Amino acid sequence: MSHQEPVIWKTLSSNRVFRNRWVGVVVDEVELPDGKRYEYTRIEPAGIGVGVIGFNAAGEILLEREYRHGVGEVVWQVPGGLAAADEDLQAAGLRELREETGYAPAVVSGETVTYLGAVWDNPGFGVACSHIYRVRGLEPTDVTHHDHGEFVTCAWVSPAWLKEAVRSGEIKDRVVVAAVAYLLLNGEL
Repeated sequence: MSHQEPVIWKTLSSNRVFRNRWVGVVVDEVELPDGKRYEYTRIEPAGIGVGVIGFNAAGEILLEREYRHGVGEVVWQVPGGLAAADEDLQAAGLRELREETGYAPAVVSGETVTYLGAVWDNPGFGVACSHIYRVRGLEPTDVTHHDHGEFVTCAWVSPAWLKEAVRSGEIKDRVVVAAVAYLLLNGEL
C-alpha cells in the first residue's frame, strides 16, 4: 500500500458538451500524476443546493415524498432546491421550504434556524454541494408554489422513525442522511 499523498491533476483542456437549465456536462483532458493523459467527464451544477430539516412544536420532522426519475423510485427527502444566483443560502432554504410544503418557522432567529453543514453531492462528478439547515417551530402558511415537475406529498415523522429509516436504508437521500448525522453529532436527535 502506498503512503504517498494524492496530488492534484493538471487540467490541459476543458470542453462543455451540454448545458440546460439543470446541469452542464464538461469533458476535461487531464494529466495524471504518472504523466498519462486521461479524459474526465464532470457535471456542472445549475446552482448551490439547500435543504431544510424542519421540526414542529411536537418535535415531529417534516419530510417529503417525491418520485425521482433518475432512480425510478418515490423517495423520502427534505424540502430543498437550488439557491438563486445571489440569494442568501438560509433565505433560499426557507423559500424552498415554504414553496414546497406550505410551512415556515413562526419566527426566524438564531435559535429557530441553524446551519448544520454541507455535503458534496458526488465529488466524483463535480462541485455540486448542498447546504443543510435545521428549522424549529414550523407552522402552516398559505404559500406553496411547486415547480412544473414537482409532485410532492408531505409527512410528519418521529425522530425514532427517521433514524430507523436511515439505518435500514429505506432513506438513501444524501441530504437526509447527512442531516441526520449532523443532528446526531450535535445531540439534537
